[in-house]
Amino acid sequence: MLILKLTPKTFILKKLLLVTVFLLGYTQAFLAQDLNVDIKTSEVYKDKKKNTTLSFTASDGKGGLFVGRSYYGGLLKTLKGYYIEHYDSNLNLVKEFDYEIDRETVQQAFVNNGELHLLTTQYDRDSREIKCLVQSTSVNNFKFSSKELMSLNIKESSGRFVGFYGIGLQQVDGDSFGSISLSKNNNYIVVNFDIKNKDEETHKIHVFNKNFEEVFTNTFKRDIKDRKFALKDISVDDNNGTVYLLGKAYTDQKRKKKEGGKYQYELYRINAKSSKSLSFDTDDKFVRSLTPVFDNDRVFCVGFYSEKNDNRFKGVGYFNIDPETLTITSKKFSPFTEQFIMDKYGKSKDKELRNISYRDILITSDGECLINGEEFYVTSHYVSNQYGGTWRYTYHYRDIVSLKLGKDGDLIWARNINKKQASSAPSDYLSFTSTYHNDKAYIFINCSDKVRKLRNDRLEFKGIKAKKSNLYVITIDSAGTYDYKSLIDDKDAEVPFRVGNGIYDFSNEIIFLGQRGKKKQLLKLTL
Repeated sequence: MLILKLTPKTFILKKLLLVTVFLLGYTQAFLAQDLNVDIKTSEVYKDKKKNTTLSFTASDGKGGLFVGRSYYGGLLKTLKGYYIEHYDSNLNLVKEFDYEIDRETVQQAFVNNGELHLLTTQYDRDSREIKCLVQSTSVNNFKFSSKELMSLNIKESSGRFVGFYGIGLQQVDGDSFGSISLSKNNNYIVVNFDIKNKDEETHKIHVFNKNFEEVFTNTFKRDIKDRKFALKDISVDDNNGTVYLLGKAYTDQKRKKKEGGKYQYELYRINAKSSKSLSFDTDDKFVRSLTPVFDNDRVFCVGFYSEKNDNRFKGVGYFNIDPETLTITSKKFSPFTEQFIMDKYGKSKDKELRNISYRDILITSDGECLINGEEFYVTSHYVSNQYGGTWRYTYHYRDIVSLKLGKDGDLIWARNINKKQASSAPSDYLSFTSTYHNDKAYIFINCSDKVRKLRNDRLEFKGIKAKKSNLYVITIDSAGTYDYKSLIDDKDAEVPFRVGNGIYDFSNEIIFLGQRGKKKQLLKLTL
């Protein structure tokens, strides 16, 4: 499987009764009935820091894994370091290390030849350079050595250097300042810097192999003003290190279009010997964003489309691309199915959706494509008080959208799973993580133990409270029939789990971090 995060009248609620084992010095494992989900948890540990965030995991090659959790400090709550922990296959803690940083951020992590490698970016104040580094240590200890892969003078950057590692100061355009990406099996690394050039979209691209030897470097330029080009994706082929770059260009020619989006998408293929490009538009449709998918010898782009504007969604668009000639061989626009509309509204309705965000794009063993998204939006209101007042924001994590496309791009099924959750701040206890295994999509969510019944045999998963959160799994089979089950009841868990930030480095395993205050625990689900 490649990973790019019930008919209505047959809903059956089967609450799984878990035998509680107090986790003091050992792990627990039990099987969720009917769904074949093996559950393992680590001990419950206490951190010095109250809040940490799961940042990366890496398999140690022996059934265990490394886990990196970021922590913050100071008045502005800036990134201060990472707790790095090594767990064996039963989630017993083997070793731990406090990796302190100075203006450095871990971008990627992987294990190769018995060593854990952290790919990081760091700002050097003395030389005023942004450096791309690899920090390496044996899997048997935490004695790191450092190697510089490349650097960029701050004057060349597209904005304030901190954009690279998320402090979020203003940038010239909507692109990220830069990125570090790994190929599917970690054979290649691509480092992308967005270069400061207001007259031309410019990127400096470096590709390295897994031994950190430079394969090639390329300066990508597009003769269009920086603000009129949005970089959407950059990927590297695991077999040969070829880089694919997808952008959205607002050209003068497309501004004259009478129907559809006034822009075009551009796909670039770049390697050590040559580069080639493809430009295509969306006809009379609006496609706010596209995602390129690479599956063996296949290349295609998928995204939601509208017939009204870029902020609405009527269905899914599919563009198949010949990887050799880099030409469009077919394109299809499929509206959401009647079943999908019934799932959402309980009746037939000619209405486009809003506020859908991608979460995961999954490729099955048969080459079919699963797209999972979420209805997410933010509302605000002004609250007056004796000091004048303040703005308050609510973050809404609503319905789950799941679609399946055949290998030829035809829409096989589309389902809407009703969900209603909200928080006063962004929360990864909400949202969901999904994966695919043995012809089933698995979606993991937190919700209350009261699943609300809606009209026309529909259900709605509702929000959680800080001290009351049940972990559920929703499965969707190859025919689009979905079922659900409670995996862990809040009464049987000391901590709630951050289901919106699950990490799946392995083909059939998902890792979640659970936290309550300074208590933390790892959860591993094996499908």
